[in-house]
Amino acid sequence: MSFADCLKEAVSGGELSSDDAARLERDFKRFEAHHRTQSAATADAEAKRALAELLEAESAHKKRQAKLAIKSIRRIDADLQAHRNAGGWRDIAGGALDMLEHFGTAAFSSVEGRRRAIIGMAHAQMENLLHHFRRGAIGGDKARWHRAQLDNVVREAFGEATGDAAAKGFATSWGKTADWLRRRFNAAGGAIGKLENWGLPQHHDARALRKRGLQQWKEDIRPMLDAARMVHPLTGERVGREELDDILDDVFLSIVTDGWNRREPKRQAMGRGALANQRAEHRFLTFRDADSWLAYQRAYGGNDPFATMMGHINMMARDIAAMEVLGPNPQGTIEWLKQAVTKEAHAKAAGKPSRFAGKPERALDRASVATHRIDAVWGSIRGTLETPVNGWWANVASAGRSLITSSVLGSAAISALSDLGTSMVAREFAGIASRGALPETIRAMLPATRREGVASGLILDNAMHVFHAQARYVGTLGGPEWARYLADRVLTYSGLTPFTQAGRHAFGLAFQHEAAKRAGQAFADLPELLRNTFRRYGITAHQWDLIRKAELHDGGNGVAFLRPVEIAERIDPALAERWLEMIQAETEYAIPSTSHRSRTAMIDQNRPGTFIGEVVRSFAQFKSFGAVMILLHGRRMFHLVTARETRPLGAAYAGGLLIATAVFGALALQIKQVAAGRDPRDMTTKDFWGGALLQGGGLGIYGDFLFADINRYGGGFASTVAGPVIERANDFWNLTAGNAVQLASGEKTHFGRELVKFARGNVPGSNIWYLRLAWERLLMDQLQYLADPEANAAFKRQQQYWKREYGQEFYWRPGERMPSRWPDVGGVAGW
Repeated sequence: MSFADCLKEAVSGGELSSDDAARLERDFKRFEAHHRTQSAATADAEAKRALAELLEAESAHKKRQAKLAIKSIRRIDADLQAHRNAGGWRDIAGGALDMLEHFGTAAFSSVEGRRRAIIGMAHAQMENLLHHFRRGAIGGDKARWHRAQLDNVVREAFGEATGDAAAKGFATSWGKTADWLRRRFNAAGGAIGKLENWGLPQHHDARALRKRGLQQWKEDIRPMLDAARMVHPLTGERVGREELDDILDDVFLSIVTDGWNRREPKRQAMGRGALANQRAEHRFLTFRDADSWLAYQRAYGGNDPFATMMGHINMMARDIAAMEVLGPNPQGTIEWLKQAVTKEAHAKAAGKPSRFAGKPERALDRASVATHRIDAVWGSIRGTLETPVNGWWANVASAGRSLITSSVLGSAAISALSDLGTSMVAREFAGIASRGALPETIRAMLPATRREGVASGLILDNAMHVFHAQARYVGTLGGPEWARYLADRVLTYSGLTPFTQAGRHAFGLAFQHEAAKRAGQAFADLPELLRNTFRRYGITAHQWDLIRKAELHDGGNGVAFLRPVEIAERIDPALAERWLEMIQAETEYAIPSTSHRSRTAMIDQNRPGTFIGEVVRSFAQFKSFGAVMILLHGRRMFHLVTARETRPLGAAYAGGLLIATAVFGALALQIKQVAAGRDPRDMTTKDFWGGALLQGGGLGIYGDFLFADINRYGGGFASTVAGPVIERANDFWNLTAGNAVQLASGEKTHFGRELVKFARGNVPGSNIWYLRLAWERLLMDQLQYLADPEANAAFKRQQQYWKREYGQEFYWRPGERMPSRWPDVGGVAGW
């Protein structure tokens, strides 16, 4: 009986699924083709032997994965059973969400915390490369420094000597980092084979492949590949040249169909299976040399090797973190978590424990919400929530949001002054002196300190987000590259991006410096607040004793740091990452940026490219910072005041946060007044301090509604709540169709005035705080004189509005080409 007949008989007898039979038949034919030059009997025998070896290797691999999965479930179950909420009750639902992401509310690692720690450690290993190939000061990623030398790094990574010693060193650090990630992935249950002079992973643009077509793509890529070096990750079996054509067909179809060429319709959800079985494809297509890889990337991928390296680190870190925390098949563990939450809810609904007696619907409702939130947060971590349903529509909407960001957030760097307040509060609560927040942030903007931060395991944000820019106050910048580029440059030129990065590094270095100063103290002798910080993240007295044995890093000028790098080298890599997880999580309290939990609280599971998905993204734009403030500081205060023994601390924390954010919010509010051509506001009124509180809390735009009915960009409350995309669409409609209707009805139109007003709020870069006033007075106001016969009256109404609502005068009046005087600071005291 032939092998094919054996498979058919096994399928008909129910011993083998049709999918498994098809896979076995493909593998058998592949092995048979490899020995086609021999006799038919020999080829058949050799193919069966090779297939048996493959099945044996796969069986051993699956057994190892099964053991890892069981071990993970047991650990997770123990962590969930021990997890307690703020009231001291067992909280399975809260623990399940904390398993995905938390900020000191659980003693175990989270997927997101582990991911960021892995990225931080990878950046530390590649600090020299990250610094050397940093963004261009003017052009950003489009003008990366030393581009020619970056190509030399690629050549050295492929084992080609270039004579460039620096490039060779950078390639070595990349190779060591990539192999470290490979070994971590395999230890967590994966199977990625080691390949000498591997080079870099490939990035395939499915649109480019579809445009060229299968045959043309195969003709282009075939001479670029080294088929003799393509091997199976488990058996090491080499691919013969005669097999390459069939393999390329499968690779092409897999890319352009997102894997659907290998699937059959089934009555169950489709997925990619265990993460442990993925990622090997990046090493399967092995390119002949660096020039071949570079040529392929230019034609079918991306033309930035640095971005390819950083993207590989991000993806590997994401998968490794998920596998190490949730097991080799994280999606299966997610389903287990949801079932554990539901089971606990039904137990509570049945009267266990007594806390829920008489309220069974409360327990079941909470479980339903929790399982929904688990799916949403997991989707955000995996990136599936950013996969468009309709690519074209999502691209257009994302481009619109990026353009709005580039035309609105030019003054956000002033709002970021409130970071100094949150940083001081976070430092004090963590057990770090707060007085260094300002000078250390300023120093962290210097290249030397930034390099120190990256070498200490503190993430370099612009390297982590090199493919999809991450913008503070906004979230992910999507859409076409040109739109993302505009938004990214405005945020950089305005100072927001470098100030945010400096603040994050300053806090992380301050934490490591404080720990170094305390390295001679036992756990019991540490300051109570610092000791409590360790406890929140599950760092015990024994672990602290191990950590403080690590060699202290000399940062110069008598400043020492207790870094995760030395802890990993001398003590325990896992403990080093727990240490780094804690530092990075506490950094979020100091410099709130974004989180999966706060983001999904606003957009839920609505993906881009759908009507509701784009509507909720419009609603969420510019509200992410306020949401993460509530999630972090609001939740921390709730936990403190819920427990009786920490209520005084909770009250002190709330008071300190209120005062700090109000003071720095007031400073930001006054600077914005001067930047807009007005005198500072009277600080003796409740109106001012209400706005200052909201400004410091990341909701500054809503401070304009406390005692007025328009926001700082000219929109009303309803349009502001709906979001800037809806607001801009409404403005454009009024400008075009609205004026046309008025003209047809014989009503008076104000097209010129409205056209200039629309341009004021929608020209990218026009709102950068140090350029805005000159742009307004010297260009836009003069254009309004030309386009609007009633421009002078409109300018006077504007002055009257600010005088009436806030008692402010303009030192550079609307419509005038030069300021009439210096700002009057006497009015701040109500004089």
